[in-house]
Amino acid sequence: MKMAVSAGFLKKIERWIIDEHSGEILYLPFQTLGNPYKARVILVGANPEPLLEVDASDSQILSETLVDSALFSDLFQDEIAEASREYKGSLHFASWVNENLREQVVLSSLNGLNLENENLKQLKKGKDPLYLRGFEIFKEVINEFEPEFLVIQGSAAYKLFLEQYKEQLIDIEVDNISASVQTLENSGVIAKLPLKNGRNVNILVCRSMGAFGKEGKTFGEFKEKLTQLL
Repeated sequence: MKMAVSAGFLKKIERWIIDEHSGEILYLPFQTLGNPYKARVILVGANPEPLLEVDASDSQILSETLVDSALFSDLFQDEIAEASREYKGSLHFASWVNENLREQVVLSSLNGLNLENENLKQLKKGKDPLYLRGFEIFKEVINEFEPEFLVIQGSAAYKLFLEQYKEQLIDIEVDNISASVQTLENSGVIAKLPLKNGRNVNILVCRSMGAFGKEGKTFGEFKEKLTQLL
C-alpha cells in the first residue's frame, strides 16, 4: 500500500535527511514499501544503501520515495544496480516477509550517513559530528515508528549495534550476547531494547542479507522463527 506523506511527517523526514549546517541531503534514514508506522519489523544494516546524490531542492521527492518502493526503484534504478548484494538481499527479504507473512519491513541502518566508504571511514575516525548525527537519526527512527522487532543483519552491523546499545539491552536470552551472527541467527529473540514510549523492541540477529539471495534458502530456521513470531 502506497502511503501519502503528510506535511507533519514530511517535516520529520526532512529533519532526518538534511544536514542542518550545510543544508545538503546527506542521510538515508529508512525505506519502506508503505506506512512505516504499521511495520512490525525493521531490518537493520550498518550503513544505508544505495548511495544517492540528491539535490536539497528535491527533499520532498526523496521523502515520498522512502515510503514508496516502486517510486524509489524508478528514480534510483542506476544507483540500485550499483548497490551491494547485501542491499539487494535486503529487498528480497522484505519481499519474502511481505508475500509470505503479510507484513512489511522497514529498511534502516545504525548510522544513516549516506556517503562513499572512504569518506565515511574518515568521518568515523575523526568522530565527526556528521557521523555522530547518523546514530542519532537511527534512534529517532526506531522511537518514531516503534517496531516490535529489530533484525540486525551481518557481523559489521551487529558489532556496531553492541557498541551502541549493549549496556541498554534487557531480558537477554542467550549465554553469550557477543557470539557470532551465525551462532545467534537461530536463537530467535536474543534480547530486548527499551524504547522511549516504555515498550521494548525484540532483537533478532542474522547473517548479512548478502547471503539471502532471492528466496533465503539457507535462512530456513531463521525464517521459521520469524514466522512463529509474526
